[in-house]
Amino acid sequence: MELKVLLEYTKDLHILYVEDDIELLEATSELLSNYFSTIEKAVDGQEGLDKYLEYFQNNENYYDIVITDINMPNLNGIEMSKKIYAINPIQKIIITSAHNEVKFLSNAIELNIDGFITKPIDNIQLTKVIYKVSQAISNQKFVDSYLEVMENLNLELGERNKELFNKNDKLEKSLRVLDTMVSKKKLTTPARAEKSILSDAELIEAQIHDLIADDLCELKEIHSEIDFTIIKIIQSEDEVSLELIKEIVNKFIKYSSILSFYTFFNELGIAMSKFSKTLSENPLPENQESVKNIFMLLESFMFVLGHWQDDISKSDGTKVNSFDASLISDMYTITNLWTQKEPEDFDEDLDDIFDF
Repeated sequence: MELKVLLEYTKDLHILYVEDDIELLEATSELLSNYFSTIEKAVDGQEGLDKYLEYFQNNENYYDIVITDINMPNLNGIEMSKKIYAINPIQKIIITSAHNEVKFLSNAIELNIDGFITKPIDNIQLTKVIYKVSQAISNQKFVDSYLEVMENLNLELGERNKELFNKNDKLEKSLRVLDTMVSKKKLTTPARAEKSILSDAELIEAQIHDLIADDLCELKEIHSEIDFTIIKIIQSEDEVSLELIKEIVNKFIKYSSILSFYTFFNELGIAMSKFSKTLSENPLPENQESVKNIFMLLESFMFVLGHWQDDISKSDGTKVNSFDASLISDMYTITNLWTQKEPEDFDEDLDDIFDF
């Protein structure tokens, strides 16, 4: 494996290395210094635990990776790992062990240790384990950054939706005033003028009526089929099949094509069409944790889409676009996570989400 590739994942990580063999501790630390930003050394489990706690007090964060020997004085590597997991259950820990320490390995496996390196330490094996663990850390940080962005965006969307509801209330009041004015002028206003005054309101009402009569049942059926497939993927422990991805994409395409027939839903339809195109043209991320988060977000998106359908069913013309901002931003978030787009790029486009 090229050093450049490995450094992409390791260069900013901070390591605690615990080893009672001083010669091995120094030699391996020198090797690890080629990869990691910081390497803190400890000569037994108790010192390692103390330094682990001290690091958090000084940095308000934990070491990215703990690498520890098993058989050590004062506190062995297994007991130290148990104490660390009690403090931080998601800590990444790599165990180094000699061949004669097999009796300890079953305990390490029960702890769900992230990697094992046998002694004498082989550089190739060390590199492979470091790459696997560091890549998992990088992927998790990537997902966490998106979840933070999404949380902030949802707060912003909440404020935006409040504005939309206020505007809808004003529109509803205006329509009532307009109906009153038209009623008073019925005897003196030509029919063509009356039709012109009411054309926008009639258009909204007519499109909602047509959608309910002709297509809403089909939209709900497609929605249920997509939702069922997503739940099946979330509950499955197997790798996501291309057939299921194609099935979801094709149903989103069908859903968006129906929306495109209606002017008031055209923007949502276009956004969903682009969303479907992106999913069909890009493979899922290789990291399983990222895939899991994508389908959890898709399930949340389908929940909001279901509420949108419910509002349409109520024939309320003032609320037909209330969920547009939320639905479009959710699709934007999912496509960026799917394509592994950087969060910084996501932030730059936030204004475009609300340009509707």
